[in-house]
This record gives sequence, C-alpha cells and structure tokens, in this order.
Amino acid sequence: MAEISDKALLVRRIPYSDTSLICHFFTEQHGRISLMARGARRPKSGFRASLEPLYALHISWRPGRTGMGTLTEVQRGSSLLQPEQVLDGQELLAIASRLFQEGDSQGYEELTAALQMLSNRDQQGLLAGVWQLLDHAGWLGDLSHCWHCSLPVEGSMFWQHGHLLCGSCGKGMEISAGLRKSITAVLAGDRVMLSEPNCRTWLEIIRLVLKEHGIKATDSFKV
Repeated sequence: MAEISDKALLVRRIPYSDTSLICHFFTEQHGRISLMARGARRPKSGFRASLEPLYALHISWRPGRTGMGTLTEVQRGSSLLQPEQVLDGQELLAIASRLFQEGDSQGYEELTAALQMLSNRDQQGLLAGVWQLLDHAGWLGDLSHCWHCSLPVEGSMFWQHGHLLCGSCGKGMEISAGLRKSITAVLAGDRVMLSEPNCRTWLEIIRLVLKEHGIKATDSFKV
C-alpha cells in the first residue's frame, strides 16, 4: 500500500519485543493512530533521535492490511517548549492521551493549542493549557452561566461535582465572579497574574473535573 505522510505529535512509546516500539501519535489529518516503529530500540536506529515527545514531527507510514501500520520515516522539527516547561508539557500529553483515544479525529490541533498556551502564559500556562484541553473535550461550559439551568450569573457561583452552578442549582466550593473573569482573561491571552490563592482554586477546580471523569493528575501538575 502507498505510504501516508502527515504532521504529528508523539503521545506514547511502548516497548515491543527487544528492538521495536509501538508509537501513539496525534496527526493533523488522520487523528490519533498507533504505528509500529521496527528496530527503533536498536542503538543505530535512525528513529532513536527523532521519536521524541514535545517536538514538531513529520512522519510517514505504511498502513497495515488488517491491523497496525508501520512507521517508515520521522523528521523531527523544533522543540515546542523551553526546557523548564517540559514537565508541564508531559502533563498535557498525559491528559490529552486520556481525552482523545485511538481512532478519534481530534487531538493534534487541541494539544498543539494547549502547548502553545503553556509556552506563552508564564505562571498560569499549565492551568490554561489543561483547561483548553478539557474545553475541547466538551467537559466544560461557559464561566458566566450556570451549567445546569444556563442562566447568567454576575456574582459568586459554586463548583460541585465538576460543574459550575448558581446558588439555586447547588452549593459547594465558592467561585467568585472576579476569579471567573480572570480565568477568561488568561485564556484570551491577556497578561493577568492571578494571586496564589486564585491559582490554587483554579487548580482545584481542574483536579475535580479530572477526578469526576476518572483521570488522576500527576505530581507535576501543581502551582
């Protein structure tokens, strides 16, 4: 079968036999795919220096007749993050891997946008990047409306079971109007520096969303 080429982001590498890897990618045009990188673990393999996460990749592969395709070429581009941002980038990879499964058409653009947000947002970069991933996955709603009754709310709201609620629909952790507006501003690219208490509240909101959907954040996900 003819080879296929696409832009890609490496999500996971799983050892297979003594010499090969099973690689999971988000691709721009083909969604999430798994490919066999034959011989990739050999010392002189051309794949060893190229199959790295958090880099812009361009890959080629031969589709399998009945199952997994075979990776044939990897061109590694520039790093997507600064060295000090790599741990946070790995957190985004782990969460994106859970949100977008094999065969999904989504993943590449969503993870690329989240990594760009991490790269450009200083203190709140990781929080903004994770929030954007969760939003694209359909797990979040508008920050000015109750997610149950859909009515607009100007004052404080409450976070309960992964949902933002007005006082009539529920109680829980109080979320001020000021924090909601600040989060919206950070996501829009404004230079807003949240206080440490507000950062921790935002972090806790995200943790509760992940927990509600059975995802546990790693130790690198912290303020």
